[in-house]
Amino acid sequence: MTVQARLARAMAAAAAVALLAGCSGGGDGEGSTDGSGTTDAPREAKPADTTGPIKDAALAAGSVAVTRTVRPGDADHGITQEEIEVELTEPPSGRVLHVGEEIWTLAVVDGVGYLKDQSERKSTNRWQRLSAAQTTERLQDVTLDGLLGVVDRASRITKTEKATVAGTPATCHSLTLSPGATAGADDGPVPQSARICVDGDRRPLELVVTAGDEVTTSTFTSWGLAVEALAPPPALVDGD
Repeated sequence: MTVQARLARAMAAAAAVALLAGCSGGGDGEGSTDGSGTTDAPREAKPADTTGPIKDAALAAGSVAVTRTVRPGDADHGITQEEIEVELTEPPSGRVLHVGEEIWTLAVVDGVGYLKDQSERKSTNRWQRLSAAQTTERLQDVTLDGLLGVVDRASRITKTEKATVAGTPATCHSLTLSPGATAGADDGPVPQSARICVDGDRRPLELVVTAGDEVTTSTFTSWGLAVEALAPPPALVDGD
């Protein structure tokens, strides 16, 4: 066989190998095909992929202390602040001190609620035992869903960055929230956003929620520490 013939045969073999490799659809690292030439796009991450583990980590911790401050955009409404200690268990136990237009203390022991109203003209040392329905209503904002349920409405994560919160290294996620309550018939939905910062165990350190002009800031401490919830003395309790 001549040199020219051997060269021609080698070139033909190389072309056949290249053709087979091209038909296999591999090697470009940019996604797979379904045989029709269409490339699969990479799966887009969902907000729940980030917010779900945060709520799971909070529940696993079992208890938390929270300071929550609400700054309304309306000058006619004053700042509201709450100090919360709660066990994220059923039945719940905890303590809430609410200071705003009203001042009251709520103590919950194994699901039984006691309320002391300390507002103007009502300030006494007596407690009112609440019914099961009243206790549930008062606690709805301090359960796990009450404290962190807003992140379930995240429609998009706009930014993730490293930061330091109260001296603790944190990862902070900025969230766009789905529409919340309407401000009025002509105003449409109130634009809402949130920024949640978590520690290395994905437990929240800070949650800032902005709804129109109102800003709610919650700081989380003492994850997993025992909550001392004590019932008031029976002699100071009114109600059934």
